[in-house]
Amino acid sequence: MEYMIGAGAILESGEAAKVTPAMLHARVDPALAKSVRAAAVDFEGSSPESLRRLLVLVAGWNAGQFRSAVSDKLIDRGTCSLADVLSMVAAAAKAPQVHLFAHWLPDDATYQALAERGIGLVAYPLEAIESAAVVAGQRHTRWKAVRAA
Repeated sequence: MEYMIGAGAILESGEAAKVTPAMLHARVDPALAKSVRAAAVDFEGSSPESLRRLLVLVAGWNAGQFRSAVSDKLIDRGTCSLADVLSMVAAAAKAPQVHLFAHWLPDDATYQALAERGIGLVAYPLEAIESAAVVAGQRHTRWKAVRAA
């Protein structure tokens, strides 16, 4: 197994909708780790209708890259469909497809909307991720040792 590591955000829907910066370290099959550039993960939902929190990410990116290329645009746009979100992530990553890991499959309208934008959608069962660590909402600064004079 290898790791799919990237920066992204947890998108929460509903009246208390918000965008929370996040990092994902997911243990997946080596071939999958090498092929995924743009991804979305739903750890909680059992159907598209139950989708409340979606982790979207770009493999190999840091939080600043994701915020300026994706999160800020999502916030400016306000309301987005699943297809809108996935296409923004794919476009930012310059990826021809988005990989979705979930216990459900998107509806035909989502596949169609993405196809019209030239973006493929590859769906996997959530179990394709053997294990994962998500770090969300963290603020940090780099620490440098200072020598006393």
